[in-house]
Amino acid sequence: MLSTGHAPLRSFIPALHRLLSFRSHMAHPHPTTPSQHITFDPSALDLFRERLASPSVIPPINFKYTEDVKEAAVLIPLCVVDGRASVLFTVRSGTMRRHKGEVRYLEDPTLLFTALRETEEEISIPPSAIDILGESYALSNHERSLRVHPFVGFVREPLVVSQIQFNPHEVESVFALSLDYLLDPSNRTLVPFRDSGVSYPVFKTPAEVGVEVWGLTAFILDGG
Repeated sequence: MLSTGHAPLRSFIPALHRLLSFRSHMAHPHPTTPSQHITFDPSALDLFRERLASPSVIPPINFKYTEDVKEAAVLIPLCVVDGRASVLFTVRSGTMRRHKGEVRYLEDPTLLFTALRETEEEISIPPSAIDILGESYALSNHERSLRVHPFVGFVREPLVVSQIQFNPHEVESVFALSLDYLLDPSNRTLVPFRDSGVSYPVFKTPAEVGVEVWGLTAFILDGG
């Protein structure tokens, strides 16, 4: 799952820029508030599947990985919270080593299995409750030692965030951001990385959340 807080977020929505064109398809004819612009009706979910199945407009980055690179997987959980199409995030526990849980176990048959296993372990949402919509291209962690495969899934039943039973050994808290919020340019900024001349995306969150979406999670959300 996507996480943030004491370590970079492990997030849920890959290559958002590839999916921006779905906004017009999912808009209500006469929306009354911005939060009603996007819904997860069957046609919208089919459009997600179509976008994720088609080649990316921006080709995957050819990262130079370390020789002992490990494979990892995360789930980007799309969900409905308070009637809004949203993405679910976790704040990783301060005792958790970065990306520890999402690395593929030898006994995991597939990377998708890894992503679903970790989601259930962290926030008690079983694979049977999730419709997998597709997979985005892999991204690297900062050390180039991990190849992270993001999968997009839709949690079929609406969620009440305060009622999610999370594993306190791995997760400190859980929050959701609506797609309208994430797609609002005023909630995204680029931050220079030291003196490298490279900038990375950061997503602001409401004050009550208390953390920003940054690191690998933000890159996944931003499309790499």
